[in-house]
Amino acid sequence: MKENLMQKLFTLFFCVLLSSNAFALYNSAGLPDSAEIRRTIIDSWLTAPLDELKDKKNLVKENEIGISFEVRLEEYEDHFDIVVAPEKTITLEVISNGKKSVSETKSYPVTAPGSWVLHRSNVTGEPLYIDWYFVQDSEICAQFRAENKKTFADMKVYSFYAARSVPMGIPFERLYSASFENVYKWTSKTLPWKKVMPVLGQYELSKITSEIIRAQLPKMNYLEDACYNEHEELYSISTAKKYEVKDEQKIDYDKINLCGAGFVKYIIDGLVVPYSENGEGTRIIDMAKPTVVLESLSKSGVASQIWDLSFTLDWCRNLAVSSLAARSIKTAAPGYSSVDVTVENFSSEYVDGKMQNTAGYIPDNGYSIAALKSLMYVLGVTEPSYMYLAAIRQPVKNLDGIYAYNECALLIPYFDDKGRFVCVVFEKNKETSFDDFIKEYGDSYIHLERVKTSEYFYPMKYEESTSH
Repeated sequence: MKENLMQKLFTLFFCVLLSSNAFALYNSAGLPDSAEIRRTIIDSWLTAPLDELKDKKNLVKENEIGISFEVRLEEYEDHFDIVVAPEKTITLEVISNGKKSVSETKSYPVTAPGSWVLHRSNVTGEPLYIDWYFVQDSEICAQFRAENKKTFADMKVYSFYAARSVPMGIPFERLYSASFENVYKWTSKTLPWKKVMPVLGQYELSKITSEIIRAQLPKMNYLEDACYNEHEELYSISTAKKYEVKDEQKIDYDKINLCGAGFVKYIIDGLVVPYSENGEGTRIIDMAKPTVVLESLSKSGVASQIWDLSFTLDWCRNLAVSSLAARSIKTAAPGYSSVDVTVENFSSEYVDGKMQNTAGYIPDNGYSIAALKSLMYVLGVTEPSYMYLAAIRQPVKNLDGIYAYNECALLIPYFDDKGRFVCVVFEKNKETSFDDFIKEYGDSYIHLERVKTSEYFYPMKYEESTSH
């Protein structure tokens, strides 16, 4: 009896030991881990001279829970890499003689989640830095650098750094055999992991909202200065009166007629009306209220006496506040600070091979468009189920140094079921790709207003409109 009990206890202890090892190899982040493999190749690969590595064939090894990794050499002009990358199965569809067949092939992408890459100098052979990939996006990674016998950590989000030169307090070589779980614990308070690692399952409303808007786009016609008032009547934004058709304008009475600003109002009204006691949307006159005070004697202040330099910023801010107020149980109206995105997530930017400090958020100006992709990624992680009204601040032609908010758009960031980052962009009644949007406004600034998505989202349908 005692022997059976001892056997059971030993078996239980052995299972716990195995499960703890498995946890180290396949950690709480769900990443395939190569720690055990790297421990066996320190002399033969990680610290071996380049001349020896050139003669080696790619090595495929399994970790203790059966995940295969490929160890290989990749050479470049000024450095060489030792790649330890997990196996990934790629499904290919092949069409031959009119017949479609599906085949699977195995690969070991250098930027796959769980991939570990050691960069070394091809002159001295000394270690330079390690890239550790942990999400589906290949441009997001943790970097660890060896400098003056010290180890520093960076967190890279596209070309921007969410953390730079964070001291590790460990020898660089310790990273050769460390598991991802080890590194996460060592840097849990110093690297912004929670800003870059999405928690899936929180983005259903963002996806549904995108689909609802997308379904409405074919029913829309672009019409300058046009939007719908709180009673869904076609009005002019500039006059806040019923829309009067001019000879050169083309109004399609079989569609919803909107300009760019009218389009984002249409979206917000779809969120406001379900919460409105009287079933009304936002009022044009309220959305156009100024939110920016310029110094009267400044260059912009003088120009603002002739042109409206802050139109879409005022418009987007007021719309976002209206959406927040409609859902709020508080009697006091929320302020602009409740909806303005002013986060400072990045310390520096990598431009043309050089590191430079980034300005971040500038009051009433927003962010440089160059930071938008990195910013939206982090917002997608940290503010799930939010979308953003974007007021675009562009240089005014023939007016040196003067910028104006004339355009606006709607951005909806989320992560799909496989953890891939998506940012849907709607502008002027159309959907455009995120990359094309960034290129189009490359010399601009962008000011963001956060808006919570809702299961109660009912944008106006054509048949409900009074456009004619």
